[in-house]
Amino acid sequence: MSTPLSIASLPAEPGTYALLIRVAAPLRIQPGRLGSVTLDTGWAVYVGSALGPGGLRARVGRHLRQEKRPHWHIDALTGAAPVVAVWAAVTGERLECRWAAALRDLAGTAIPARGFGASDCQCEAHLLIVADPEAARLALARVAALATPPARLLVY
Repeated sequence: MSTPLSIASLPAEPGTYALLIRVAAPLRIQPGRLGSVTLDTGWAVYVGSALGPGGLRARVGRHLRQEKRPHWHIDALTGAAPVVAVWAAVTGERLECRWAAALRDLAGTAIPARGFGASDCQCEAHLLIVADPEAARLALARVAALATPPARLLVY
C-alpha cells in the first residue's frame, strides 16, 4: 500500500486486529525484556485485541503513530518497519489467540521470538512471520466467521 493508512477509517468499536508489516531488509529490534530479536526480510503479522475505550480506532491508531512512548513489544517493530495493511473484526469476543493459532498452522510460518505480544496469555507468540499474506488474511477471515456472533474481516 503506497498511501498511509487512515486511522479515521477504523471503527471505534471493540475487536481483534492484525497488523501486516513489511520487513524490507533484515532488522534487529529490542522489544523490552525479550532482548534482541532479528527479523529476516518478509512479512510479519502481529495480532492483538482492542476491547477498551475507543476500540479498534484507538488501539490500531496508536500502533500506526510514529511518535509514541514504547509500551508493548510491537512498538519496537512498528517504529522500524511499515504497517502496510490492517485486518480487523468488530467483535467483543477476544479472537487474538485463535488468530495466532490459525497463522501458526499455515505452511511457511515462523515465530521469531517466543512470548512476543503474548505476555497475558499462554500463546507461543502473537508475532508471526508468514510466507503468504493472502493465505494469512483468508485464515483470519475463517476464524472471524466462527466468532459468536460471526464477524466479518475488514481490510484497511
